[in-house]
Amino acid sequence: MLPFATGIAIVGLALLSLLTPPWTNAALAASNATAAFASPADALALSNRTVAELVLGPGSFDIRLADGMPAYSAAERAHMADVRAVLMGYLAVAAIGLVLVVYAAAVHGRDQRTWRAIARGGASVAALMVALGVFALVAFETGFELFHRLLFPGGNWAFDPAMSNLVTLYPLAFWQLSAAALGGLTVATGVLTWLLATRRAGRLAAGEG
Repeated sequence: MLPFATGIAIVGLALLSLLTPPWTNAALAASNATAAFASPADALALSNRTVAELVLGPGSFDIRLADGMPAYSAAERAHMADVRAVLMGYLAVAAIGLVLVVYAAAVHGRDQRTWRAIARGGASVAALMVALGVFALVAFETGFELFHRLLFPGGNWAFDPAMSNLVTLYPLAFWQLSAAALGGLTVATGVLTWLLATRRAGRLAAGEG
């Protein structure tokens, strides 16, 4: 249980760090998504409001453009509501995982088995992300579609790029950059967790306390 909790918590923390304007704005600019709007500022403002509602709610996504027109269609708003439900569910599980890890470290921190379990969690999630990264390098679009089919079986996630502000704002290049960043953060944090927890377990095994 503890290795799983560690891995889930690491991914959750990495994901939260990407749900911030510094990352989303940089990724939008890098993916050239801002060029499709009246100005880069308009695109960034729409993204910031979208992400804020995704994380903080209320989840209606009834966002208006500068001219007063709805930013998203009814189908897009319904999809984003589903996305928010999945995100909140995962973050809740990740929060529980983090609490379990902190509790284990605080209460059983002098038991080397605790730290070895945490180390396994860090190593395992890093290895998993490396494997997923290799797959993404050769079949990102296939993985992206499979991901949506698994989490949104209702099928309300496929939109016409020519008609969808959601697809225009967050093109495939944005998701490729974000997936790479998530993988990189997860691998780095997982490896660091493995190193620190392994070192702590070793010191306990040597009787150093």
